[in-house]
Amino acid sequence: MHRGVQRGLSLWTGDRSRGSLPRLPHVQLSSIRRAFRWHRRTFAALFVAVAVLAGLNALTSRTGPGIPVVVATRTIVGGTTVTADDLAVATAPAEFVPEGAFTAIDAVVGRITVVDLPARAALTPSALLGGEGQIAAGKLALPVRFAESAAVSLLRVGSRIDVLGATAGSSEYGVVASDVRVVAMPASGEGGVLGGSDSPIVLLEVDSAEASRISAAASVSSVGFALR
Repeated sequence: MHRGVQRGLSLWTGDRSRGSLPRLPHVQLSSIRRAFRWHRRTFAALFVAVAVLAGLNALTSRTGPGIPVVVATRTIVGGTTVTADDLAVATAPAEFVPEGAFTAIDAVVGRITVVDLPARAALTPSALLGGEGQIAAGKLALPVRFAESAAVSLLRVGSRIDVLGATAGSSEYGVVASDVRVVAMPASGEGGVLGGSDSPIVLLEVDSAEASRISAAASVSSVGFALR
């Protein structure tokens, strides 16, 4: 009876000499751990690859093959003459490409933007001057927001106007630029930069001196216009 109690206590206290499990060598445990970590990384990589492939296959099945489109490589401010460095050709799903978007860079270089274009924006004819809207050599395209929003509807591309505002060195209202040509107008109901919720912006063809005077006048008060 005494020997039985002693044997039971030996098992309870973990006596390695009796009843305990054999201990694996340190080298064997390390090998198992390394193998487990390697297989875990392998399985994780496989799962990621399968997920990426599944996502690409799903996107392709929904959108179909991409088509080329000219996009801005950086923000292009309205009134800027576009250069080749401003553009790149990207591939996009057909349903995400605006109607009439340019597909060749040569068709856009040298044109002037009428709105601010963010990087990666697709280039369309409505964002550029054309026809009557072409800017003469030595002139600039200046965006101007007039105070009389209702009166702006009387303007058309090609209209000649005098721009009215605070004259230099005076608070008096007067002509700051005369016989200026309108080169771009917001379309009816158009939003964005030319339209927007405030008075729409009109793009005017001016020289550098006229641009300075109009900008200075607009910085201190609202500007208006008179039709010629």
